[in-house]
Amino acid sequence: MAATLTLALAVATACAPLPSPGEQDPVPGRGIVAGVDVAPTGGCAATDPLPAGRSTLSIPSAQGPRRVVVDVPSSAAGGSPAPLLLSLHPFLVDGAGWEQYAGLAQAAVERGYVVITPDGSQPGPRWSVPGGLDLGVDDLAHLSNVTDHVEDRTCVDRNREFAAGFSAGAAMSQALSCTFPWRFAAVAASGGANLTSPCPDAAPTDVLVLHGTADPIAPVAGSQVPFAPPVGLHLEQVVAANRTRAGCSAEPVIDVVAADVRVERSTGCDDGRRVEWWQLLGAGHTWAGQPAPLLELVTGPTTTSISANEVVLDFFDSTAPRT
Repeated sequence: MAATLTLALAVATACAPLPSPGEQDPVPGRGIVAGVDVAPTGGCAATDPLPAGRSTLSIPSAQGPRRVVVDVPSSAAGGSPAPLLLSLHPFLVDGAGWEQYAGLAQAAVERGYVVITPDGSQPGPRWSVPGGLDLGVDDLAHLSNVTDHVEDRTCVDRNREFAAGFSAGAAMSQALSCTFPWRFAAVAASGGANLTSPCPDAAPTDVLVLHGTADPIAPVAGSQVPFAPPVGLHLEQVVAANRTRAGCSAEPVIDVVAADVRVERSTGCDDGRRVEWWQLLGAGHTWAGQPAPLLELVTGPTTTSISANEVVLDFFDSTAPRT
């Protein structure tokens, strides 16, 4: 797996930024419609519910059936509405390889989350994001459809749905927040929030960004050099766009949580919204807390001062439900 992941992270994950993704209208019966919670829970009375534990599904897409792994905690199988997490893999690494590396689904299930770990589109697997690698596949619509399917078969709290990803999966998480802000109460993007177009005019979503300052694959400063991918924006532009969406004050509060971890927490945001930028000083293109020595020969070092799994899930746990 390490060799596969090394190859994956060394390959381009994005192309030149394009106009920002368009925000899609809420779907009746899904989350918030015109500011009204029409269906706060889903699947609690399903006739064909997913069992507790891990299920592997085949979900239709424009490219044909795609594999989706769903982990259901016993509490959700027992009829108690659970938060839902969409866990998104990096470029060329499928959902299984991503979970083997990060362990995010396992950590989330232990906290009572229903976790969806889908495979991206082909060739890849990869994610087609606005401003990123785009071969004409609507992965945003596919992930929305996948979430609908799991909602219908699992007891979930539709007001507590989240997305998190790494590298290209981070770009996809950021794009989901732009396109479906009514669906996702918060997203987390590690090592790739700048590999998609920002959306300062979209409705607000709580956003957590983690990024290594020595990332050699998706540099903090971005890159606009043709044919030298991944091409991306300066991370400050993406964070600033998220702050604008949330109506935050200009000056963030600085919190040094470890010798190599500096956090900018936005202040004065509308309706208690949050935008946090976790700067992993000296870290490379890696998932914090998950060292992988062979991988780091290509991606740079991993900080172990924090666990990305814990930081991301703590952020989601403390996010106010959609209302």
